[in-house]
Amino acid sequence: MFTIKKSNCTYCRLCMLACTAAHEPGVQSVKPSRIHIEDDWPDIAAIQVCIACKDHPCIQECPEDALSWQGHVVLDKDTCTLCNACIPACPVGGVRVHPETGYPLICDTCSGRFSCVQACPTGAIARR
Repeated sequence: MFTIKKSNCTYCRLCMLACTAAHEPGVQSVKPSRIHIEDDWPDIAAIQVCIACKDHPCIQECPEDALSWQGHVVLDKDTCTLCNACIPACPVGGVRVHPETGYPLICDTCSGRFSCVQACPTGAIARR
């Protein structure tokens, strides 16, 4: 889904704001973003987002089969028990918890719009 060039990241978090805006109109926070910039200045930022691993460990670890692959990871909220087994299963830190609902937050490509890619001014994240 993405190519990531961490050295281009300036920690601006515009990608996170764009993600939140795409999923939760009116919310002006980075907390419910499906992409996360982990910075440990002066070290290079870690851009944490689902990169569509070939074996989908988050899906494999879900004990309720609430996650499926449909070109991106899809969450069935009716089946999800909020166990969060998917979070530590992700090898790149691409699964987070919604701060209010407790559901896993996993990139859904903004329905193909890739809002984070469009918002990134430095090319730190791009479509594959």
